[in-house]
Amino acid sequence: MLRYALGLVALLTIFSSCSTEFNLTGEYQEKALVYGLLDPSDNPNTGGDGHLFRIQKAFLGEESAFVMAQNADSSYFKYEDLFVEVAEYDENGDETNRWALDTVVIGNKETGNPDDGVIDFFGPTQRLYKLDENIDADMEYEVTLKKRPSILPIGDMTIANMDTVTPIADAITAIVNPTSFRWNTPSKISHDNGTAQKMDLFNTSGQFKDYTIRFDAADRARQYEVWMRFYYREVVGGNETEKSIEWQVSTFELESGASSWQVQLPSEGIYSRIGSELSVDPTIIRYIGLKAGSPNNLVPSGNFSHDFDFFIRMAGDELFEYININNPSNSGALQDKPVYTNVNNGLGVVSSRTETKFRGLYLTPSAEQQLVDGEYTQGLNFTDDD
Repeated sequence: MLRYALGLVALLTIFSSCSTEFNLTGEYQEKALVYGLLDPSDNPNTGGDGHLFRIQKAFLGEESAFVMAQNADSSYFKYEDLFVEVAEYDENGDETNRWALDTVVIGNKETGNPDDGVIDFFGPTQRLYKLDENIDADMEYEVTLKKRPSILPIGDMTIANMDTVTPIADAITAIVNPTSFRWNTPSKISHDNGTAQKMDLFNTSGQFKDYTIRFDAADRARQYEVWMRFYYREVVGGNETEKSIEWQVSTFELESGASSWQVQLPSEGIYSRIGSELSVDPTIIRYIGLKAGSPNNLVPSGNFSHDFDFFIRMAGDELFEYININNPSNSGALQDKPVYTNVNNGLGVVSSRTETKFRGLYLTPSAEQQLVDGEYTQGLNFTDDD
């Protein structure tokens, strides 16, 4: 979801024109670009790194947009001119907190497609704004951008002239509440009480058995993505290495008011995916899952290997609308798509997303045997060392 939200920033930041015998560049109007996804799991009090906002501006000029996009000054507001705040509101709309944000610099931003060797955007460092506070899933949060006030001299002192504070842009969002989500199948209650959760994907009668996930929906979550991760170990030349394969198995929208849902995972597709991800190599021995008794094995009983995890990633209303509008069309025809934004007097999206995990499921013996010699994974040298 984050890739969708940030991956299209370049398209929204390139406002340019060509120049032939006459000037096509119109009068410049400053337009803010704001991107932020608030997640309660990023709260500092739970070990998170805080909440980041990408705040830039659209640019206009005579040069090629690809040339201007490589210049950070084209996209940034001047630090000394911009004042960014986040306000917190309760269910009655009353303000309960307000924080001024400062900047942080990250250094891992890609400058374009790493495969074509072309630098499309400025980087690899990037200036972001950070909220290093805990957010509450029962509150709403508004980010506001303002021009910093001018400074008035008062004798030997100076004060900020608050009458000169000029609003630039703002956006508000509710928070997806991960604590309201409940796993029913697999059973989180049984898991926490020490009962290992099994996945019977292939029964003793020789038939594939689909697996169904059941859950109670999270408050204010609009879109869901179901991911799964398969664990295995490879032994090459006597050296054992833990490895995993992760993939998305389902994505869907839940309308407001939906309280529970279920997702059926075709078991044959799970074996097929594992088989397509790995190559046949007679020098490699593969063991199923994380070893019983290993520190990374989260199966409660401790007597089974840790073979699978489930992840459910959830997005709020605004992020869902943004992704939905910007998804590629299946028609094959060129279409003029509307521009979605919930930023007043700007472009971008400020929303919420979060993730919940179910870690530690094991395969039944018949399901393991299907990995060893089944039609999709035979030849991959899978074995069970339990």
